[in-house]
Amino acid sequence: MFSYKIVLVGNFGVGKTSLIRRFVENSFSEEYLSTIGVSISKKTLGDATIMIWDIEGHTEFKPIYKQYLLGAKGFIIVADLLREESMDAIENHIKLSREVVQDAPVCIALNKSDMPHTLDDEKLNTIQNLSPAVIKVLKTSAKSGDAVEELFLALNEVICKQLS
Repeated sequence: MFSYKIVLVGNFGVGKTSLIRRFVENSFSEEYLSTIGVSISKKTLGDATIMIWDIEGHTEFKPIYKQYLLGAKGFIIVADLLREESMDAIENHIKLSREVVQDAPVCIALNKSDMPHTLDDEKLNTIQNLSPAVIKVLKTSAKSGDAVEELFLALNEVICKQLS
């Protein structure tokens, strides 16, 4: 048994907490509760226990932000398919994460895919090519559960290979 830390990063209100809740508890709530500071959840997959850090959306402007990222073995960058500013922020979130942990793999969750959106394949390819660290880009829905398990399992697989 071993454990490791992953961190979910993204703008305020993109669904980081909802993705974690869907993955860890297989539940979803329409009620919006803003994360203050950091919240830590845990899930065991095979021999690995994943410590999942959920960082509040406005933290990147605070001096403590990079401290939250230290020790992470992987990152999930979350954006809201319905909010262009959150999509535009993906590259900056990757850059900040890579400044702290250079060799950690990154998955990108384009959340709220259950809602009508305008993301095309060209934009999807552009996001995939933002960094060599990006191992997977998925359209996810915390509400329906679409691609949530796949997102965490893809990151877990790469991290477990690195740690073994």
